[in-house]
Amino acid sequence: MKKNESALPDKIVDFCKRRLLPSPFGVADIRKHFAKDYAYSHIQTVLANYCEETGYEVKQGRVARFKRVSKGKYTSAAGT
Repeated sequence: MKKNESALPDKIVDFCKRRLLPSPFGVADIRKHFAKDYAYSHIQTVLANYCEETGYEVKQGRVARFKRVSKGKYTSAAGT
């Protein structure tokens, strides 16, 4: 595992704030920016794990970073 992998949720939120990702976004949108750094499966897992209400990391007490709007599509939980 790379050192910077834990920062992927923060990077995605930053890209949302800077309007570099569409809203809603999916794995394919994120891969346009991070494919060289992160595997498809890691991106997919990060989105699901940091999702409001249902994400594993959220259930463990971490802050929700994403909101699921439809299958495979998310927005930033901050509303940006």
